[in-house]
Amino acid sequence: MAPVEVVVNARYLSGTWTGTEVYMARLLQALSETEQVRVCALTWAPLHMNLPGVHEIIPARRPNFRAGSIPAVLWKLWFDQWYALRVVSKNDGLLYHGMDGFLPYSLRRRDSCVATVHDLGWQVHPELFDHRLRLMYGSLFPWVLRRADRFIAVSRYTADDLMRRSGVPASRIDVIYHGLDPLFSAVKQSSKEAEAGPYLLAVGGVSPRKNTRRLIEAFRAWRAKGGHRAQFRLLITGTSLDSEFVRGAPLPEGVSLLGYVAKEDLPGLYAGAAAFLYPGIYEGFGLPIIEAMACGTPVVTSTTGAAPEIAGGAAVLVDPFDVESIARGIERVTLAPEGDRLSALGRQRVGMFDWSTAASETIEVYRMLQR
Repeated sequence: MAPVEVVVNARYLSGTWTGTEVYMARLLQALSETEQVRVCALTWAPLHMNLPGVHEIIPARRPNFRAGSIPAVLWKLWFDQWYALRVVSKNDGLLYHGMDGFLPYSLRRRDSCVATVHDLGWQVHPELFDHRLRLMYGSLFPWVLRRADRFIAVSRYTADDLMRRSGVPASRIDVIYHGLDPLFSAVKQSSKEAEAGPYLLAVGGVSPRKNTRRLIEAFRAWRAKGGHRAQFRLLITGTSLDSEFVRGAPLPEGVSLLGYVAKEDLPGLYAGAAAFLYPGIYEGFGLPIIEAMACGTPVVTSTTGAAPEIAGGAAVLVDPFDVESIARGIERVTLAPEGDRLSALGRQRVGMFDWSTAASETIEVYRMLQR
């Protein structure tokens, strides 16, 4: 069977990586390993992926605009929505995968396309998103709904959101889970942070969506009860800092912001933690949940969004809007019998998240669109 030819806008991989970029990079790697796909990866800067079957094309190089400026935004829209795709358009049509959740306006009727929807958080909880992001999604997503031939949802929860909120029929949606980066299942040793005493770990910086301020308050209240709790620290990775938090009171005792942590250092940081705390308001998937589980770390996460689906009974679930509920979750997960039980369940759970499986299921979607 001839390889499927697919076009992807991969320029996101030239900047800071979030969950969407991890998805794109890992899926492209897994697709290349199947030898069943040839990918044309459009970008505005060299990516140096060096993946067989993935050909990088630079239609235009991004000018050195000030980040967030109007010229930078307008140029990005021009590149994404109009120019980049026209460079590779073929007379007989092409197959486009919007791995970022968007589709260019320059798609023609004879072109086929699939969009990966990571979440609809900007609709469900608009208060958690910057007004510029809400404007962008509100402007571009209606076109995705009209134009996509199929949708890939990264969780059943996200698929349900697509049906409930956007009216997409179930027959046009394929649920394909993220895989797990092998880096997190081959931890050699825990972080040196463990040498300074027991700690709890959170990721994502301080942001409303990650619910960090409630988490910090819950940790403070739990630690203040004394006993064994007083020796624990809360370490938070990530560079996000919401403005209200910056203007607020200093961090409670025992709480540290680590800032950016290199990817290769994350597995050890997970493995050394007594528990991983992830009580976010809304997640379309929640990659850190399975990363922590793969490292043998018991997890506390939310009853909201896709978190319960991804955790699959292998985590303590808490109400993210209730500080006391989060504190009870911390208490429960730091008790040895429960922590050990969840650690074992988590290692079993992550076996169902595999990038090669995600690639195979994605190729099935591609071939469906070629029929």
